[in-house]
Amino acid sequence: MRNIGILSLLFFLVMVTSCGGSGDSSAPVVGASARPLLVVDPGTTYQTMNGWEATAYAGQDSPNFADYKDAVFDAVINDLGINRVRLEVRAGAENIEDFWTQQKNGTISYKTWRSRRYSTINDNDDPNVINSAGFQWSDLDDVVNRIVMPLKNRVEANGETLWINLCYVAFTDQIGSDGTAGLKYLHDDPDEYAEFVEATYLHLFSTYGWVPDSWEILLEPDNVSQWNGTTIGNAIVAAAARLQKHGYTPRFVAPSNTNMGNAITYFDQLLAVPGAINHVMEFSYHRYGGVSDANLQAINIRAQSAGIQTSHLEWIGATHNELHKDLSIAQNSSWAQFAIADTGTVANDTGGAYYLADVTNPGNPTLITGSRTKFLRQYFKYVRRGAVRIDVGSSTGFDPLAFQNTDGRMVVVVKASSGGGFTISGLTAGTYGIKYSTNVEYDVDLPDVQIIGGQALTTTIPDAGVITIHAR
Repeated sequence: MRNIGILSLLFFLVMVTSCGGSGDSSAPVVGASARPLLVVDPGTTYQTMNGWEATAYAGQDSPNFADYKDAVFDAVINDLGINRVRLEVRAGAENIEDFWTQQKNGTISYKTWRSRRYSTINDNDDPNVINSAGFQWSDLDDVVNRIVMPLKNRVEANGETLWINLCYVAFTDQIGSDGTAGLKYLHDDPDEYAEFVEATYLHLFSTYGWVPDSWEILLEPDNVSQWNGTTIGNAIVAAAARLQKHGYTPRFVAPSNTNMGNAITYFDQLLAVPGAINHVMEFSYHRYGGVSDANLQAINIRAQSAGIQTSHLEWIGATHNELHKDLSIAQNSSWAQFAIADTGTVANDTGGAYYLADVTNPGNPTLITGSRTKFLRQYFKYVRRGAVRIDVGSSTGFDPLAFQNTDGRMVVVVKASSGGGFTISGLTAGTYGIKYSTNVEYDVDLPDVQIIGGQALTTTIPDAGVITIHAR
């Protein structure tokens, strides 16, 4: 009986120790090995991260924008971790009339403006000579001043830089939608398109002292009858020559189709244009159609063969499940859901914006973190530009991604299909923070864990969700 009692006591002590010494099953411990093992291998590397993107829309048309804008900008940069912005420029900026300002002033209706915002009037008959009077930048400047510059200032205050991805938009099926005849579009001509790109760069540099870090050739070209992959390739070659003339480095993002399968087709077409791929930095796609692991793999294979990166840059409603696949299968270097923010309540949370501003009580808006954003934050906040994804083994129920930031600090993000514990080995020595979010709990911190070289780290998540282990 005495021996049985001693054995029972030993068993009890072992169980307490394995739970972190407190009986708390969520407390992390060092060196436990009875749980699934995730082995980090920094010697095997994948993509280098370039940024977490948001489209430069934050509900700025709302009369309450001034009341919530600072809270949104602080949250999206300092809490979520966005460090890349999509700044859009509409084709209709090449025009002798400023229809955007007319619409804002009430001179014309929204319907009229919508009919003209992608229609172009040539600045002159020579694409090699820019007539500055033939371009209207009020729409672009409004977004730069009200959205991009506040974001840029906050990112730079953190010692980082905001990547500005300028995206050309030309939904030409809207041209003449109010019944107006004779409206035209000319940017499917590569020389005219190149002139537009050049004019935009020159305007931004002369006005703000910077140019875009990258240029997205065309938003969703499979929604535009005038463009295909060959048109994109020709536009890249022509625009690159114009930018190089001014000493700018062309970095183009393409093809950005709505449909993954179409993106592959368009990319193959642009690849066939001599010299085009030399100026492409990212193979971009959206998730509105053609979604499959096979297409993600095909995108990754083509990008690697061309020596470029991949990026998913829009899907309204995208969750961390899509993010995880895009990072692991397509090996994305950049990723976006959609807009920064919009006005609305929890009932309006469709995943079209990272944040919602509830303006039910005017003058005192409430900032709402999107339900999907809570999980995306587990990745965005801790994996920074320049981080390299490194190999890590998975286990049933626990799907990890591992990264090493430029300062050498490791991050492991684990997508858990259910609650439970696991052990990570291969981490560098140091102190690790542990944070998780589930459908029930958000932004929960577990106690920090300090490990020495060769030690493993064990932790748990109480339910399905995402848990992030990050070096301090």
